[in-house]
Amino acid sequence: MTLSLPLILAVLAQAGAQAPAPAEPKRPAIVIQSASAGPISVHYLNIPWGPNTFAGMEQAADGFYNRRAWPFARLETKSAATIDGTRLPAGNYALLFHPNTPENAGMSLEIRRIAAGEFLQPGNVMTPAPEGETMLRAPVRFETVPETVPALAIELGPGKDATALTVRYGDRRLVKELRN
Repeated sequence: MTLSLPLILAVLAQAGAQAPAPAEPKRPAIVIQSASAGPISVHYLNIPWGPNTFAGMEQAADGFYNRRAWPFARLETKSAATIDGTRLPAGNYALLFHPNTPENAGMSLEIRRIAAGEFLQPGNVMTPAPEGETMLRAPVRFETVPETVPALAIELGPGKDATALTVRYGDRRLVKELRN
């Protein structure tokens, strides 16, 4: 049996038309990550980088993302530490990011003393802010860096008398020093 060229081309065209579309790349699950250095540990969600969302938070606005505090990490200290001149007793703390306001007051970082236990929820980037006592609320400015990380990443770098807390989100970086 011989097949004609037009028949072969028609069969191949039909097969190509029925080929499934390539699957979109699977996003990594949003899970709790951890870092430790000496008596300090930090736990955070690997929230994917959203450049448009973050840019909106940097601007003076009254948008959805600017209207709430964003808890992004839990800090544990086994001994007292000082950050921006504020003494933090050993304990459990929520780190909250406050976006810029309509009045252009700028972004700020809040450190809130909270009850023991985990408040972060894997898979939930809209985790509610836990209740607690505000220990520090200070202005922050994320610097723009050439490298872009795909998701929130926090590192603790031990030093002689301090630990560097480095927060990376996309092409933004914030470094705070926790003195022992």
